[in-house]
Amino acid sequence: MPTERFHLGATEILVGEDLDETIRIAAGQFAALARKRAAATELMTAALAGGNTPRALYSALAVAPFAALVPWGGIHFFWGDERDVPPTHEDSNFHAANDLLLSRVAVPSAHLHRIPTGDTTAVEAADLYQRTLGSVVPAVHGLPRLDYCLLGLGADGHTASLFPGRPTLAETTRTVVADHVEDLGWRVSLALPVINNAAQITFLVTGQAKAEIVARILQGGTMESASHDLQRISQPPAQPPAMLPAQLVAPRDGQLTWILDADAAGLLQRPQ
Repeated sequence: MPTERFHLGATEILVGEDLDETIRIAAGQFAALARKRAAATELMTAALAGGNTPRALYSALAVAPFAALVPWGGIHFFWGDERDVPPTHEDSNFHAANDLLLSRVAVPSAHLHRIPTGDTTAVEAADLYQRTLGSVVPAVHGLPRLDYCLLGLGADGHTASLFPGRPTLAETTRTVVADHVEDLGWRVSLALPVINNAAQITFLVTGQAKAEIVARILQGGTMESASHDLQRISQPPAQPPAMLPAQLVAPRDGQLTWILDADAAGLLQRPQ
């Protein structure tokens, strides 16, 4: 059970006391959703994330008690984003999830749908993955409807491989995009239309270093930044600041949950 559970608007916030409890909350949510889909005799579609915190989640899901609770054979796995590297590369998001989790549980190989980077160019990989989503994931509202989409959060507010100020944030027709980001190289990512069409979107964020960006995303900033804004009120900006990528994650009709540890949630103002 989470140490705290509250809502900020329509967004559910679950807070764990420490990293271990936070990972257990995330693993429990995934297992419960998978079991619910299996009970309804329906296949589940899940998009996994890269980054360090999801690695801890994958490791937890691969062992007791969660490994025995999840009906692995009924899940199709996808990825939210990928670097332009082969699937065996140490920087590959597919490699991390496969090594820590998927190779250790009974998932049919035909249910693993990696982004095909390393086989072709990033642009071509995006085109191929868009076709895969369209052929495997059932459509709702004219777009693939993932049952579960796991997201992380960068210190700059990026999520998946959607970065601040990039034209990919304005994409409205594609479900998968490729982008060359300065200092990072080519990335392939699910686009916002398909992320926001998911039934369950879960951000998993931990650590004190993420506390300020979490507060900014969820509540528009910290008390300190609000004070600075008041000091600058006599010189308003020429135009409103652009929204950060994570702020653009807004489910069309699904559920949005942020799972945080106490450190990452440390600057959030709790509702009265």
